[in-house]
Amino acid sequence: MIQRIQTVLLLLAAILLGLQFVFPYAEAASGLSGSFGDGVFSVNDRAGLQINTGLAFALAVIAVFLYKNRPAQSRITTLAIFASTVLAVSVATQCFILIREAGSEVVNIHYQPGIALPALSVLLLWIANRFIRKDEELVRSSDRLR
Repeated sequence: MIQRIQTVLLLLAAILLGLQFVFPYAEAASGLSGSFGDGVFSVNDRAGLQINTGLAFALAVIAVFLYKNRPAQSRITTLAIFASTVLAVSVATQCFILIREAGSEVVNIHYQPGIALPALSVLLLWIANRFIRKDEELVRSSDRLR
């Protein structure tokens, strides 16, 4: 299981998805109105982001343990890619909406490491899916030779 590079990539993607609950997406001066009032925008500010992050995390973890069934692992990884892509777009959209809502109140918004985690997880999941498909093609070609 661990010798396969896609297992390592899937684990890294799951870790990055889990770290979104720790690292905020953006910070600004406190005392702003609306949902940016505490000065921190994180996954915990929106229920939809929490559900999507949890779903993508669960799919990535499930894909790690499907190493004996490559077609199912590829399908689950594809679903995780889709969920992570939706998450990345949602985070970018929510950041844009929050900045626009704050308007002239916000002078400095500092993006935090959490803003890059959804995009990095999409990239890792995509690379892992490519390696899963290469393994499946290799097994199919060796079965033809027998």
